[in-house]
Amino acid sequence: MKSKKMSPFTGKTVNPGLAVVVLLFLLSGVALLPRLRAEGENRSAAIVLDYRDVVSLAAKGNTPPGDLWTLLAGRGAGGMMVSELTGQDLEDGALPLYYGPASGLPEGVRKSAPADPSAPVLFFPKNFSRRKEQVSYLSTRFPGTKTLEADGGTLALLPRSRQELLFTGVLPDLEGLALGESQRIPLFYRVAPALPGDTRSALETLSRLLEAFPSIRVISPSGDVALGFPDLRPLARTITEKGRSVAMVEFSRQIGVAQLNWNAYPALLPLHSVTHEELLSRNISRSVLKERLLRAVKERSVRLLIFRPSTLETSENPLEAFLSEIDGLASTLRSHGITLAWPSPFAPWKTGLTGALALSLALVYSLLRYLQRFFLFRKKLESPDSSLTGRGMAMLLLLSAVLGAGIWLIPGAAKIAGALAAVFVVTEASFLALDGWRRPWAGLAGSFLFALAGGLAIAAFFSDPTYMLRLRSFSGVKATLFLPPLLVLLADLKNREHPESLGEIFRRPPLWGELFLLGMLLAVAGLVLFRSDNVQFVPAFEVRLRDFLERVLVARPRSKEIFLGYPSLLLWYYVRKGDLWPHWREIFRMGTVLGFSSAVNSFCHFHTPLYFILFRQFNGLWTGVLVGMGAIFLLRFVLLPLWNRFGRTVTE
Repeated sequence: MKSKKMSPFTGKTVNPGLAVVVLLFLLSGVALLPRLRAEGENRSAAIVLDYRDVVSLAAKGNTPPGDLWTLLAGRGAGGMMVSELTGQDLEDGALPLYYGPASGLPEGVRKSAPADPSAPVLFFPKNFSRRKEQVSYLSTRFPGTKTLEADGGTLALLPRSRQELLFTGVLPDLEGLALGESQRIPLFYRVAPALPGDTRSALETLSRLLEAFPSIRVISPSGDVALGFPDLRPLARTITEKGRSVAMVEFSRQIGVAQLNWNAYPALLPLHSVTHEELLSRNISRSVLKERLLRAVKERSVRLLIFRPSTLETSENPLEAFLSEIDGLASTLRSHGITLAWPSPFAPWKTGLTGALALSLALVYSLLRYLQRFFLFRKKLESPDSSLTGRGMAMLLLLSAVLGAGIWLIPGAAKIAGALAAVFVVTEASFLALDGWRRPWAGLAGSFLFALAGGLAIAAFFSDPTYMLRLRSFSGVKATLFLPPLLVLLADLKNREHPESLGEIFRRPPLWGELFLLGMLLAVAGLVLFRSDNVQFVPAFEVRLRDFLERVLVARPRSKEIFLGYPSLLLWYYVRKGDLWPHWREIFRMGTVLGFSSAVNSFCHFHTPLYFILFRQFNGLWTGVLVGMGAIFLLRFVLLPLWNRFGRTVTE
């Protein structure tokens, strides 16, 4: 008979596990208040268009860029991206001027050119807009630049070679900046790389631009190497001292960007961008692009979305088609509770001692429970709770308080404790579910609540902006996919949940079926580890299924929960109650563990809004149960008859 702890206050019996769950919810709720408040106040995102795309669409529609922007803003566009122009951009004709070797100058200007015909020059015609401003910025960018008035304009002799300037910044796109200023458009400015000796002058140019154009709200370096690498502190200081933010471009492999983000913290805004090259190379359709942008905002709290017109799908009226696409994307964002407005960075906060206590309690309790199960559990006992006395509860709280203080004071201890807590919370939630086969619905509900409480306890400590912005990474995600199945398997072998112990298995010849099962388990574990954070290896049919679930459920449950975890748990209940396949049913226990690993891992994605995680957990529970009931139906009426007819012959 399962015993319970007697409450010293009321004299009534108390389930220690339930008491711990309630305490975890209370501590986590208090510690998560700053995160919940920040997520509630930052439900805004902006659709950002590339100025060069705006110019191209304006030319196709015979509309001035300023008038076109009014139409775009009316459909939902909220910002514009303007880039510093490199030598390659100028050679490609980004501006109506001449850039190239001196030998290519017009006949009347060539007499003022340098003697070296291959030397790079810029020629600004007299009718070139903002000619004097551009020459001034050019002189700041390259202090050795020589300028002179020539026939029909201004000639600039650059003190660098064309090869050196090919992928480095040369001129700011003043037309785009001026349009943003005149229309009061929030601007995202991309500053190009510079040669090592030109970094200081490049930063001076950027500083001048920030003073002259207040509409510039956020900055990000372009190119393969961030401006100023290897020391990004001057760039971060130039940006933050002017009251601007840095755009954190998702999945960027740019060299130096991590250092820039750290030095600019907390003035950071996550941004998602899909380039024209990626749209072409990966054949991304417009519907897939829209869903990808929506997912970035919903699931990863991205605040800025770069939206580009189609380069694949043709239309008789490309302008009207793009206006319709912006309107559709904006409507979709609004329907998910996203306000279309220029966002603000997070104000920093700390989770404090309460979050540390929640994390330590989850770790200590789940670890002690595993030790009880491994060393004290016997089949005559229904639960290790029977061995937990009032003194044990006091020791549990004392150990949790001591560890919580250590987690709070020692950063290195927090990382280790967080990873271990995730591992043992998954393990305990799995055991609660699996040991509840006598009362399946109670086991299902209890394990689900413990997984929620443990996941919230982990989030309670790590929910500060450095983790939410992914400046710091949580070290327990991979561990939860590998260690909990191993811990459950070892306990099962020791406590004879599996008919044989580990020693007995090794002392007898292996069975072919066991070798096949072991190979399958290793293959599944390897696949799960490999696919974790490697979405490019997800097959196309699963991508389509995920998209369908997102459209129907809004918060799509994780595949490991609805197709593996909960179905395996329900199948375990069925085969355990019927005492079927004692040598083979361990696979259902392992599948259950992987499902709970996925559930707890959801809370370790601190960039995902908390309400979305909870919604996803609820959807995962009921959809997984439905799939599991379908699996039981298939097993009962299809597979078992086939097994009874053919399977016994194969295994004999």
